[in-house]
Amino acid sequence: MMAAIFGLYMLIIWLIFAKFKLIRLTLPIAITLAAVGPLFAFFILVSMNNYHPSSTDARVFQRIVQIIPHITTPGRVQEILAQPNTPIRKGDVIFRIDPQSFQFEVERLQAALAAAQQNVPQLKSSLDQASAGVEKATAQFDLAKADLQRQQDLFTKQVVAQAALDRAQRNAETAGQVVAEARAAEDRARLAYQSNIGNDNTAVAQVRQQLAAAKYNLDESVVRAPCDGHAVNLQLVPGAVVSAAASVLPFVCDRDESNLGVVVATFMQGPYLQIKPGEYAEVVFPMYPGRVFPGKVITTIDMASEGQLTASGLFPGVGNPGNARFAVRIRLDDAEQLRLPAGTQGDAAIYSGNVQIAGIIRMALMRMTSWTNYLYFTS
Repeated sequence: MMAAIFGLYMLIIWLIFAKFKLIRLTLPIAITLAAVGPLFAFFILVSMNNYHPSSTDARVFQRIVQIIPHITTPGRVQEILAQPNTPIRKGDVIFRIDPQSFQFEVERLQAALAAAQQNVPQLKSSLDQASAGVEKATAQFDLAKADLQRQQDLFTKQVVAQAALDRAQRNAETAGQVVAEARAAEDRARLAYQSNIGNDNTAVAQVRQQLAAAKYNLDESVVRAPCDGHAVNLQLVPGAVVSAAASVLPFVCDRDESNLGVVVATFMQGPYLQIKPGEYAEVVFPMYPGRVFPGKVITTIDMASEGQLTASGLFPGVGNPGNARFAVRIRLDDAEQLRLPAGTQGDAAIYSGNVQIAGIIRMALMRMTSWTNYLYFTS
Protein backbone atom coordinates (compact mmCIF):
# COMPACT_ATOMS: atom_id res chain seq x y z
CA MET A 1 0.00 0.00 0.00
CA MET A 2 2.78 2.40 0.89
CA ALA A 3 4.49 1.64 -2.42
CA ALA A 4 1.27 2.42 -4.28
CA ILE A 5 0.90 5.75 -2.48
CA PHE A 6 4.51 6.71 -3.25
CA GLY A 7 4.04 5.59 -6.84
CA LEU A 8 0.96 7.79 -7.18
CA TYR A 9 2.85 10.70 -5.60
CA MET A 10 5.77 10.24 -8.01
CA LEU A 11 3.35 10.02 -10.93
CA ILE A 12 1.82 13.37 -10.00
CA ILE A 13 5.29 14.92 -9.73
CA TRP A 14 6.32 13.47 -13.10
CA LEU A 15 3.18 14.76 -14.79
CA ILE A 16 3.58 18.25 -13.37
CA PHE A 17 7.34 18.75 -13.73
CA ALA A 18 8.37 16.42 -16.57
CA LYS A 19 5.47 15.53 -18.80
CA PHE A 20 3.53 18.77 -18.98
CA LYS A 21 6.27 21.01 -17.47
CA LEU A 22 3.71 23.11 -15.67
CA ILE A 23 6.26 24.18 -13.07
CA ARG A 24 10.03 24.46 -13.36
CA LEU A 25 11.76 22.08 -10.97
CA THR A 26 14.24 23.90 -8.76
CA LEU A 27 16.36 22.78 -5.83
CA PRO A 28 14.09 24.32 -3.13
CA ILE A 29 11.05 22.76 -4.77
CA ALA A 30 12.80 19.36 -4.97
CA ILE A 31 13.75 19.56 -1.28
CA THR A 32 10.19 20.50 -0.37
CA LEU A 33 8.75 17.64 -2.42
CA ALA A 34 11.15 15.17 -0.83
CA ALA A 35 10.14 16.33 2.65
CA VAL A 36 6.43 16.57 1.96
CA GLY A 37 6.23 13.19 0.22
CA PRO A 38 6.71 10.96 3.30
CA LEU A 39 4.45 13.20 5.41
CA PHE A 40 1.78 13.12 2.72
CA ALA A 41 2.04 9.34 2.40
CA PHE A 42 1.85 8.89 6.19
CA PHE A 43 -1.19 11.19 6.39
CA ILE A 44 -2.96 9.37 3.57
CA LEU A 45 -2.17 5.96 5.06
CA VAL A 46 -3.48 6.91 8.51
CA SER A 47 -6.59 8.52 6.99
CA MET A 48 -7.34 5.49 4.84
CA ASN A 49 -6.91 3.01 7.68
CA ASN A 50 -9.17 4.98 10.02
CA TYR A 51 -11.80 6.63 7.82
CA HIS A 52 -11.79 4.38 4.75
CA PRO A 53 -10.79 0.93 6.08
CA SER A 54 -10.36 -2.09 3.86
CA SER A 55 -10.50 -5.83 4.49
CA THR A 56 -9.05 -8.76 2.60
CA ASP A 57 -11.51 -11.05 4.40
CA ALA A 58 -14.85 -10.50 2.65
CA ARG A 59 -16.94 -13.66 2.31
CA VAL A 60 -20.29 -14.84 1.06
CA PHE A 61 -22.12 -17.09 3.52
CA GLN A 62 -25.16 -19.28 3.07
CA ARG A 63 -27.46 -21.02 5.54
CA ILE A 64 -26.77 -24.74 5.88
CA VAL A 65 -29.15 -27.06 7.76
CA GLN A 66 -27.77 -30.34 9.05
CA ILE A 67 -30.31 -33.10 8.34
CA ILE A 68 -30.64 -35.23 11.46
CA PRO A 69 -33.44 -37.84 11.64
CA HIS A 70 -35.77 -37.07 14.57
CA ILE A 71 -36.43 -40.68 15.45
CA THR A 72 -35.89 -41.95 18.98
CA THR A 73 -34.68 -45.37 17.83
CA PRO A 74 -32.34 -46.23 14.92
CA GLY A 75 -33.92 -47.02 11.58
CA ARG A 76 -32.84 -48.36 8.20
CA VAL A 77 -32.98 -46.16 5.08
CA GLN A 78 -35.58 -47.57 2.71
CA GLU A 79 -35.64 -45.11 -0.20
CA ILE A 80 -33.79 -41.96 -1.30
CA LEU A 81 -35.78 -39.54 -3.43
CA ALA A 82 -33.60 -36.41 -3.51
CA GLN A 83 -30.79 -36.05 -6.03
CA PRO A 84 -27.48 -34.32 -5.19
CA ASN A 85 -27.41 -30.61 -6.00
CA THR A 86 -30.93 -30.74 -7.44
CA PRO A 87 -33.35 -28.02 -6.23
CA ILE A 88 -36.30 -29.22 -4.18
CA ARG A 89 -39.07 -27.37 -2.38
CA LYS A 90 -39.69 -27.10 1.34
CA GLY A 91 -41.54 -30.19 2.56
CA ASP A 92 -40.44 -32.43 -0.32
CA VAL A 93 -39.19 -35.88 0.70
CA ILE A 94 -35.42 -36.32 0.88
CA PHE A 95 -35.42 -39.96 1.98
CA ARG A 96 -37.58 -42.48 3.79
CA ILE A 97 -36.73 -44.74 6.70
CA ASP A 98 -38.28 -48.20 6.86
CA PRO A 99 -41.51 -47.52 8.83
CA GLN A 100 -42.31 -51.15 9.68
CA SER A 101 -40.85 -51.20 13.20
CA PHE A 102 -42.45 -47.84 13.98
CA GLN A 103 -45.82 -49.05 12.63
CA PHE A 104 -45.60 -52.14 14.84
CA GLU A 105 -45.03 -49.96 17.89
CA VAL A 106 -47.97 -47.72 16.98
CA GLU A 107 -50.30 -50.71 16.62
CA ARG A 108 -49.10 -52.22 19.90
CA LEU A 109 -49.72 -49.00 21.77
CA GLN A 110 -53.11 -48.52 20.10
CA ALA A 111 -54.11 -51.90 21.53
CA ALA A 112 -52.62 -50.95 24.91
CA LEU A 113 -54.60 -47.69 24.85
CA ALA A 114 -57.83 -49.55 24.13
CA ALA A 115 -57.08 -51.93 27.00
CA ALA A 116 -56.30 -49.04 29.34
CA GLN A 117 -59.54 -47.27 28.37
CA GLN A 118 -61.53 -50.47 28.95
CA ASN A 119 -59.85 -50.87 32.32
CA VAL A 120 -61.36 -47.60 33.56
CA PRO A 121 -64.92 -49.05 33.90
CA GLN A 122 -63.35 -52.06 35.65
CA LEU A 123 -61.71 -49.68 38.10
CA LYS A 124 -65.13 -48.11 38.70
CA SER A 125 -66.63 -51.57 39.30
CA SER A 126 -63.79 -52.38 41.69
CA LEU A 127 -64.52 -49.18 43.60
CA ASP A 128 -68.24 -50.01 43.78
CA GLN A 129 -67.41 -53.54 44.94
CA ALA A 130 -65.02 -52.21 47.58
CA SER A 131 -67.66 -49.75 48.80
CA ALA A 132 -70.18 -52.59 49.06
CA GLY A 133 -67.61 -54.61 50.98
CA VAL A 134 -67.21 -51.72 53.44
CA GLU A 135 -70.98 -51.62 53.96
CA LYS A 136 -71.13 -55.37 54.49
CA ALA A 137 -68.18 -55.37 56.89
CA THR A 138 -69.68 -52.44 58.79
CA ALA A 139 -73.00 -54.26 59.15
CA GLN A 140 -71.23 -57.37 60.45
CA PHE A 141 -69.23 -55.22 62.86
CA ASP A 142 -72.42 -53.60 64.17
CA LEU A 143 -73.94 -57.07 64.62
CA ALA A 144 -70.83 -58.29 66.48
CA LYS A 145 -70.91 -55.26 68.78
CA ALA A 146 -74.59 -55.83 69.54
CA ASP A 147 -73.91 -59.50 70.30
CA LEU A 148 -71.02 -58.48 72.57
CA GLN A 149 -73.28 -56.11 74.44
CA ARG A 150 -75.87 -58.87 74.97
CA GLN A 151 -73.24 -61.27 76.18
CA GLN A 152 -71.95 -58.69 78.63
CA ASP A 153 -75.49 -58.17 79.99
CA LEU A 154 -76.05 -61.90 80.32
CA PHE A 155 -72.65 -62.37 81.94
CA THR A 156 -73.50 -59.67 84.49
CA LYS A 157 -76.65 -61.61 85.36
CA GLN A 158 -74.56 -64.80 85.47
CA VAL A 159 -76.61 -66.36 82.72
CA VAL A 160 -73.66 -67.20 80.39
CA ALA A 161 -70.16 -68.36 81.11
CA GLN A 162 -66.95 -66.34 80.67
CA ALA A 163 -66.11 -68.36 77.56
CA ALA A 164 -69.21 -67.05 75.75
CA LEU A 165 -68.28 -63.47 76.61
CA ASP A 166 -64.70 -63.98 75.42
CA ARG A 167 -65.94 -65.46 72.14
CA ALA A 168 -68.21 -62.47 71.53
CA GLN A 169 -65.30 -60.14 72.33
CA ARG A 170 -63.09 -61.88 69.75
CA ASN A 171 -65.85 -61.79 67.15
CA ALA A 172 -66.28 -58.04 67.63
CA GLU A 173 -62.54 -57.40 67.30
CA THR A 174 -62.35 -59.56 64.19
CA ALA A 175 -65.30 -57.71 62.66
CA GLY A 176 -63.56 -54.37 63.38
CA GLN A 177 -60.41 -55.56 61.58
CA VAL A 178 -62.48 -56.65 58.61
CA VAL A 179 -64.01 -53.16 58.44
CA ALA A 180 -60.52 -51.58 58.46
CA GLU A 181 -59.35 -53.89 55.68
CA ALA A 182 -62.47 -53.18 53.63
CA ARG A 183 -62.00 -49.42 53.99
CA ALA A 184 -58.34 -49.74 52.95
CA ALA A 185 -59.38 -51.71 49.88
CA GLU A 186 -61.98 -49.04 49.10
CA ASP A 187 -59.32 -46.29 49.36
CA ARG A 188 -57.04 -48.19 47.01
CA ALA A 189 -59.83 -48.67 44.50
CA ARG A 190 -60.82 -44.99 44.75
CA LEU A 191 -57.23 -43.81 44.20
CA ALA A 192 -56.85 -46.09 41.18
CA TYR A 193 -60.13 -44.88 39.68
CA GLN A 194 -59.79 -41.17 40.50
CA SER A 195 -56.07 -40.89 39.53
CA ASN A 196 -56.55 -38.55 36.56
CA ILE A 197 -54.63 -36.04 34.47
CA GLY A 198 -57.21 -33.70 33.06
CA ASN A 199 -60.05 -35.93 31.90
CA ASP A 200 -57.93 -39.05 31.44
CA ASN A 201 -57.00 -41.74 33.88
CA THR A 202 -53.24 -41.71 34.50
CA ALA A 203 -52.82 -45.18 32.99
CA VAL A 204 -54.70 -44.05 29.88
CA ALA A 205 -52.73 -40.78 29.70
CA GLN A 206 -49.42 -42.63 29.97
CA VAL A 207 -50.24 -44.99 27.13
CA ARG A 208 -51.65 -42.10 25.09
CA GLN A 209 -48.36 -40.22 25.46
CA GLN A 210 -46.37 -43.28 24.42
CA LEU A 211 -48.65 -43.67 21.41
CA ALA A 212 -48.07 -40.02 20.44
CA ALA A 213 -44.30 -40.58 20.61
CA ALA A 214 -44.63 -43.69 18.46
CA LYS A 215 -46.72 -41.82 15.88
CA TYR A 216 -44.10 -39.04 15.90
CA ASN A 217 -41.43 -41.62 15.10
CA LEU A 218 -43.59 -42.97 12.29
CA ASP A 219 -44.12 -39.48 10.85
CA GLU A 220 -40.41 -38.64 11.16
CA SER A 221 -39.48 -41.78 9.25
CA VAL A 222 -40.16 -39.60 6.21
CA VAL A 223 -37.38 -36.97 6.19
CA ARG A 224 -38.39 -33.78 4.38
CA ALA A 225 -36.61 -30.67 3.17
CA PRO A 226 -36.59 -27.95 5.87
CA CYS A 227 -36.54 -25.15 3.27
CA ASP A 228 -36.23 -24.51 -0.44
CA GLY A 229 -32.77 -25.59 -1.50
CA HIS A 230 -30.73 -28.65 -2.40
CA ALA A 231 -28.92 -31.53 -0.74
CA VAL A 232 -25.14 -31.81 -1.00
CA ASN A 233 -22.74 -34.60 -0.07
CA LEU A 234 -25.57 -37.11 -0.37
CA GLN A 235 -23.73 -40.29 0.59
CA LEU A 236 -26.74 -42.18 1.94
CA VAL A 237 -27.67 -45.47 0.33
CA PRO A 238 -30.68 -47.72 0.92
CA GLY A 239 -29.97 -50.05 3.81
CA ALA A 240 -27.88 -47.60 5.81
CA VAL A 241 -28.85 -47.31 9.49
CA VAL A 242 -29.50 -43.78 10.72
CA SER A 243 -30.42 -42.31 14.09
CA ALA A 244 -30.76 -39.00 15.88
CA ALA A 245 -27.16 -39.22 17.07
CA ALA A 246 -25.53 -37.62 14.00
CA SER A 247 -26.18 -35.61 10.87
CA VAL A 248 -26.52 -37.63 7.68
CA LEU A 249 -26.18 -34.82 5.12
CA PRO A 250 -26.01 -31.02 4.83
CA PHE A 251 -28.89 -29.18 3.16
CA VAL A 252 -28.25 -25.81 1.52
CA CYS A 253 -31.16 -23.40 1.85
CA ASP A 254 -31.80 -20.90 -0.92
CA ARG A 255 -31.08 -17.29 -0.02
CA ASP A 256 -34.11 -15.23 0.85
CA GLU A 257 -34.46 -11.55 0.01
CA SER A 258 -32.98 -10.46 3.35
CA ASN A 259 -29.72 -12.31 2.60
CA LEU A 260 -29.52 -11.79 -1.15
CA GLY A 261 -26.26 -10.12 -2.15
CA VAL A 262 -25.01 -9.87 1.45
CA VAL A 263 -21.25 -10.02 2.00
CA VAL A 264 -19.65 -10.26 5.44
CA ALA A 265 -16.28 -8.55 5.85
CA THR A 266 -14.16 -8.50 9.01
CA PHE A 267 -12.15 -5.50 10.20
CA MET A 268 -9.57 -4.89 12.87
CA GLN A 269 -10.63 -3.25 16.14
CA GLY A 270 -9.34 0.27 15.42
CA PRO A 271 -11.13 1.12 12.16
CA TYR A 272 -14.18 -0.97 13.08
CA LEU A 273 -15.46 1.70 15.47
CA GLN A 274 -15.55 4.23 12.61
CA ILE A 275 -17.90 2.08 10.51
CA LYS A 276 -21.59 3.05 10.62
CA PRO A 277 -24.66 1.46 8.98
CA GLY A 278 -25.60 3.13 5.70
CA GLU A 279 -22.04 4.02 4.66
CA TYR A 280 -20.93 3.44 1.09
CA ALA A 281 -18.89 0.28 0.45
CA GLU A 282 -17.14 -1.46 -2.41
CA VAL A 283 -16.29 -5.13 -2.86
CA VAL A 284 -14.08 -6.88 -5.44
CA PHE A 285 -13.98 -10.61 -6.10
CA PRO A 286 -11.28 -12.65 -7.86
CA MET A 287 -14.02 -14.43 -9.82
CA TYR A 288 -15.07 -11.05 -11.28
CA PRO A 289 -11.74 -9.45 -12.30
CA GLY A 290 -11.83 -5.83 -13.35
CA ARG A 291 -15.16 -5.16 -11.65
CA VAL A 292 -15.94 -3.24 -8.48
CA PHE A 293 -19.32 -3.85 -6.84
CA PRO A 294 -20.84 -0.97 -4.86
CA GLY A 295 -23.00 -1.51 -1.80
CA LYS A 296 -23.96 -0.22 1.62
CA VAL A 297 -23.28 -1.27 5.18
CA ILE A 298 -26.33 -3.00 6.65
CA THR A 299 -25.23 -3.81 10.18
CA THR A 300 -22.14 -4.03 12.31
CA ILE A 301 -21.77 -7.07 14.59
CA ASP A 302 -20.31 -6.14 17.97
CA MET A 303 -19.15 -9.64 18.80
CA ALA A 304 -16.08 -11.73 18.07
CA SER A 305 -15.24 -15.33 18.91
CA GLU A 306 -12.59 -14.09 21.36
CA GLY A 307 -15.38 -12.59 23.48
CA GLN A 308 -17.11 -15.91 24.19
CA LEU A 309 -16.58 -18.11 27.23
CA THR A 310 -17.88 -21.67 27.22
CA ALA A 311 -18.87 -23.65 30.30
CA SER A 312 -16.15 -26.13 31.22
CA GLY A 313 -14.15 -27.42 34.15
CA LEU A 314 -11.08 -25.45 33.06
CA PHE A 315 -9.99 -21.88 33.61
CA PRO A 316 -10.61 -19.72 30.53
CA GLY A 317 -7.50 -19.28 28.42
CA VAL A 318 -6.35 -16.04 26.85
CA GLY A 319 -5.67 -16.10 23.11
CA ASN A 320 -3.26 -13.98 21.16
CA PRO A 321 -3.97 -10.32 21.97
CA GLY A 322 -4.85 -7.92 19.19
CA ASN A 323 -6.17 -10.55 16.77
CA ALA A 324 -9.89 -9.94 17.27
CA ARG A 325 -11.76 -8.97 14.11
CA PHE A 326 -15.34 -7.74 13.95
CA ALA A 327 -17.82 -8.50 11.18
CA VAL A 328 -19.71 -6.00 9.02
CA ARG A 329 -22.61 -6.99 6.77
CA ILE A 330 -22.64 -5.30 3.36
CA ARG A 331 -25.46 -5.51 0.84
CA LEU A 332 -24.36 -5.18 -2.77
CA ASP A 333 -26.35 -3.15 -5.29
CA ASP A 334 -27.96 -5.09 -8.16
CA ALA A 335 -27.34 -8.34 -6.28
CA GLU A 336 -30.00 -10.13 -8.34
CA GLN A 337 -27.69 -10.07 -11.36
CA LEU A 338 -24.70 -11.59 -9.53
CA ARG A 339 -23.84 -15.21 -9.08
CA LEU A 340 -22.08 -15.46 -5.73
CA PRO A 341 -21.53 -19.05 -4.59
CA ALA A 342 -21.25 -19.63 -0.86
CA GLY A 343 -17.64 -19.32 0.22
CA THR A 344 -16.72 -16.66 -2.34
CA GLN A 345 -13.94 -14.46 -0.96
CA GLY A 346 -12.81 -11.00 -1.89
CA ASP A 347 -11.73 -7.56 -0.68
CA ALA A 348 -14.00 -4.87 0.76
CA ALA A 349 -13.61 -1.19 1.57
CA ILE A 350 -15.93 1.16 3.45
CA TYR A 351 -15.91 4.92 2.91
CA SER A 352 -16.86 7.67 5.34
CA GLY A 353 -17.27 11.38 4.68
CA ASN A 354 -13.91 12.33 6.21
CA VAL A 355 -10.65 13.11 4.34
CA GLN A 356 -12.08 12.60 0.87
CA ILE A 357 -8.68 12.51 -0.82
CA ALA A 358 -7.84 9.40 1.20
CA GLY A 359 -11.12 7.88 0.06
CA ILE A 360 -10.28 8.61 -3.57
CA ILE A 361 -6.92 6.89 -3.17
CA ARG A 362 -8.64 3.92 -1.50
CA MET A 363 -10.99 3.67 -4.49
CA ALA A 364 -7.98 3.72 -6.80
CA LEU A 365 -6.33 0.93 -4.82
CA MET A 366 -9.52 -1.14 -4.91
CA ARG A 367 -9.61 -0.84 -8.70
CA MET A 368 -5.98 -1.81 -8.92
CA THR A 369 -6.77 -4.88 -6.84
CA SER A 370 -9.66 -5.69 -9.16
CA TRP A 371 -7.42 -5.39 -12.21
CA THR A 372 -4.74 -7.60 -10.71
CA ASN A 373 -7.40 -10.27 -10.25
CA TYR A 374 -7.00 -10.95 -13.99
CA LEU A 375 -3.64 -12.49 -13.15
CA TYR A 376 -5.23 -14.93 -10.71
CA PHE A 377 -8.12 -15.53 -13.08
CA THR A 378 -5.89 -16.67 -15.96
CA SER A 379 -3.35 -18.61 -13.88
